[in-house]
Amino acid sequence: MKRIGLAVFILVLLGAFACWWQAPTQVLKRRTQTLLHTLTLEAGSGRSGRQMGVYSLNALLASQVELEAPPDLDVANGIFDRSEIESAFSWLCDQAKQSRFELQKFHSVNIDGEQAEVAFALEALVELPHSRPADGRYEVTFRWQRENDAWHLTRASWAQAKR
Repeated sequence: MKRIGLAVFILVLLGAFACWWQAPTQVLKRRTQTLLHTLTLEAGSGRSGRQMGVYSLNALLASQVELEAPPDLDVANGIFDRSEIESAFSWLCDQAKQSRFELQKFHSVNIDGEQAEVAFALEALVELPHSRPADGRYEVTFRWQRENDAWHLTRASWAQAKR
């Protein structure tokens, strides 16, 4: 009898974990973290390893993505096709000494049917050979759209955090 009780208890725990893992809020948090990890380029990492991130990026983006950047990065504002963002990321992979995107804290995850917004604080660094276009703490909002049973990024806005 104890064995059956233990087996049932383990099955209940596994079922609860599976439900939690597949909950839309958790899926969106993981996709957000995956995107930030993809955009992170370690100093001294090889070109081919960096370029592999372009394939990961493709799976996370909608066909068009709207970007809203701080005023000092106004060239990054607008609506871009997925291929344009992939091309820009490929350029970044070749040019950047390093980039780092560390999620500090999730503020909220709001889901409304097939759309969702994820707001969070981020510590970012993008180091190019002659400049640092991003260096500091940012407040970020990602808008996700559910398509074909997967969440795809449709909008990213970020602003320098007030300290």
